[in-house]
Amino acid sequence: MIQEILEARVRTVPPIVGAVPRRSLHDEVVATLGRGIVSGTFGEGTSLPNEADLAGDLGVSRNVLREAVKVLVAKGMLDVRPKTGTTVRMKEHWHMLDPEVLAWEAAGDLHLPYAFNFTEFRLILEPKASFLAARRATDAEIHTIRARCDALEACVGHLDRMPNADIAFHQSIHRASHNALLQHLGVLTAAIMRVQVTYTASRPGDFERGLPLHRELTEAITVRNAPLAERVSRALCEMPYLDLAGRVDLGDIGLLVDETAPEHA
Repeated sequence: MIQEILEARVRTVPPIVGAVPRRSLHDEVVATLGRGIVSGTFGEGTSLPNEADLAGDLGVSRNVLREAVKVLVAKGMLDVRPKTGTTVRMKEHWHMLDPEVLAWEAAGDLHLPYAFNFTEFRLILEPKASFLAARRATDAEIHTIRARCDALEACVGHLDRMPNADIAFHQSIHRASHNALLQHLGVLTAAIMRVQVTYTASRPGDFERGLPLHRELTEAITVRNAPLAERVSRALCEMPYLDLAGRVDLGDIGLLVDETAPEHA
């Protein structure tokens, strides 16, 4: 197990992920342990090796390890108690929107299921964000949304530019919602959105199929038709949602979208 975590320490993060910069040995130990927890090398509910052994295996001092553990405790990933030692907490306690936790999830072996969860999250929130943008956007914000849509359309034939352009488009809508939480979420989730966008536009024609809905959403916000903006946004979010639902083993869980409805037939 320790060998796996040491190998993870030097693993290169895939280029589709916006990695959180590492600036010190302390930061690197935080990232190494965080990735180990996310990947399941250190499973939920299990105890980490004792401090002396783990510090030795990682090649760091016990003080550096203690400080790294404190960071992960603050992120809800670890629990430290005198008699039981350091335990990995269950996932529902993790601070899932913490930028580093998001980056570790996005870079891990389970990034496809996580990308699906993210599209479901988007499907719940983004239609209402678009509704609010149509109601609240300033003229300057509408100008920005239109410019971001133009930039996205210009990515046809230049798919390497597409993830950043798509993220910028959706973030401009979050900002125009004038809801501080939605604005913040748009910034926090950029790393996992990059993974989702890269997956769902990976096949020839995928990206181009979504462009008309981006333009329809832009026009609905421009004319301040909030109900239409919400409907188009929902249709836009359903595309990657249903795409990833078909690639992930979901077991018996239900979907937010009825795949048998006429619009999805």
